[in-house]
Amino acid sequence: MNIYSLIPIVCIILSLGYWFYTKNKISQQVQTVDSTDFKAEFANATLYKNQFLISELPFLKKAMEQSPIDAFNYANTEHNMVDALKDGVKDKLKGMATLGTVRFTTVATPKYLVLSGDKLHLFDTDTDGEIDKHLIFEPTQLKNSRLAVYPLEGQIKAQAQARGKNVKAYKLSLQTDGKAIELILYSCLIFTDIPETPVDAKETVKAIVIANDFLKRLGDCYPNLKVALPIEES
Repeated sequence: MNIYSLIPIVCIILSLGYWFYTKNKISQQVQTVDSTDFKAEFANATLYKNQFLISELPFLKKAMEQSPIDAFNYANTEHNMVDALKDGVKDKLKGMATLGTVRFTTVATPKYLVLSGDKLHLFDTDTDGEIDKHLIFEPTQLKNSRLAVYPLEGQIKAQAQARGKNVKAYKLSLQTDGKAIELILYSCLIFTDIPETPVDAKETVKAIVIANDFLKRLGDCYPNLKVALPIEES
């Protein structure tokens, strides 16, 4: 047999091996996370938040300048089939404008929600990960905003279940002078459009505690944005 004919077979075997390895690691992590006493872990919310801000999100502290970060969470743009079709048409038109010499692909970039006092800050980033938009929602806007449980389907379901049985998704509709800004967030630090395989149970526990702390503080500040905390149901 020609050695070159073995290359596809070897690639398939390696791919299957990696898939089974990853699936097993996720399963082990989920079991560990699901057996965690989150009510006890929740007492460490401030510690975990500060550690994460220092190690992973120092740019948020810089962007907030002197304003305190009481809680934070990741946010995602709601992206359905209609949105995908619109993006496809938009990318196609951009490509036509360059006579087909450049191919465009719309990329969903990370967003961050920061609760500071009675204000909610929304940071959006560009494709280089740099903050390029900073919106501040005042109490009058937040009192007219909404937060509701979002159905777990497709990629959202996969991302949530990879981190345990008690991770939920929510749709946050933020009131503005014009059209409401609608975002998807989780009871865990998750970016829907950045596929990743969580394998560190301890870090996942911290991410769940931080996100639940955000939901609790937001609900305590604004009863209309209050939801049942998943970790209290575990």
